[in-house]
Amino acid sequence: MFRLNSPVMQLMARLFDLILLNLVFLLCCLPVVTIGASCTALHTVCLKYADGDEPPVLGTFFTAFRKNFVQSTLSWLVLFAASAFVYLDTGLAARTGAGGSPMQVLLAAASLVLLAVGLYLFPIQARYQNSIRANCRNALLLAVRHFPRTALLALTVLIPLGLLLYGSTELFLLLGVLMLLMGGSVIAGIQSKILLPMFRQHENEGRN
Repeated sequence: MFRLNSPVMQLMARLFDLILLNLVFLLCCLPVVTIGASCTALHTVCLKYADGDEPPVLGTFFTAFRKNFVQSTLSWLVLFAASAFVYLDTGLAARTGAGGSPMQVLLAAASLVLLAVGLYLFPIQARYQNSIRANCRNALLLAVRHFPRTALLALTVLIPLGLLLYGSTELFLLLGVLMLLMGGSVIAGIQSKILLPMFRQHENEGRN
């Protein structure tokens, strides 16, 4: 059971990698402005795992972090600014009734677009070299074309968030500990399993 190549030891090694990856990810998110670069580095590692590779966690993460720092940071700042604008406008419209139902529908649509782009933007940045504008356009196109998978990606974020916000105190504490230990890396790992077949499909289409 304790041989290096045994299933138990392989599972423990993978759990250790997930915990290490998540802790490094959270640490690199702390300055807030670096969240984009940290998300890109996280997805770089998880996409490699999903592709069957066994990359060194720290080396792969920090190489991707440095390589994509400028573009991922700018992407994050644009996404954050747009999200803050929509959030503030939504609150203002709800309090004052400005614009009525059409404004509320417009803001709800803008929120969905930002969510969809946010789900795809950093995994795309992790796998491809394009401009920010091209990455945002591709993120939106993938979100629309692969709507069922987009819904699955959204659930990987919304379900844990909903459980944290609306679950019991005991569940909140349990999930809070799990999220701190490996939440981000597990979510990104599940998302990579969903994303990788799409990426491969479009890469194959591009070759033909």
